[in-house]
Amino acid sequence: MTPADLRERLEEDGFVVLPGDLHGAHFGSSGVLQTLQATFYPALADIANQWRARFGLPGRYPAQLTQFQAQCQDAGQSHDPSRFTRLGEQDYLPLRHRGADALVFPLQMVALLSTPGEDFSGGELLLSEQRPRLQSRPVVVPLRRGDIALFPSHRRPVAGRNGDYPVTTRHAVSPVRSGQRLGLELYFHRVAPA
Repeated sequence: MTPADLRERLEEDGFVVLPGDLHGAHFGSSGVLQTLQATFYPALADIANQWRARFGLPGRYPAQLTQFQAQCQDAGQSHDPSRFTRLGEQDYLPLRHRGADALVFPLQMVALLSTPGEDFSGGELLLSEQRPRLQSRPVVVPLRRGDIALFPSHRRPVAGRNGDYPVTTRHAVSPVRSGQRLGLELYFHRVAPA
């Protein structure tokens, strides 16, 4: 899928599901996170720069991930919030977004590393979009083992009658009803240490 295809799907649906070949055997390997970050960042930086221009924000995201992460480091953001997740029965991840730090990359990824209906039940990826003067729009993102969901980490521009307006996105994982759900959350920026 080209960056233009990704941008079009993001603008139409608010997310994109990329069929993947991640496997639970990689669970716990930080090298997987770094490889995914380096692989996806250049194409996503192009989309991020187009969104930045549509919001009328100055500056650009650099072409290389290492350059952007150096900018984060200079801003006091040294911690990588990317992580593997292991959710058991009744565990869930509450609605949240990444928007508090000075430098935030506007896209993030979530991958599923176990098989729904076999390894676990429940545990759906949920997105909530808040548009100005409208009720929040909930979305259940269908994921199979190895799939990667791409969506805004905070807000995205949406074309309206009077120009672009921001739509705030939050994400969550619903409670796991049975079994164990393995996944990962992938961010491209760094955050300030807690």
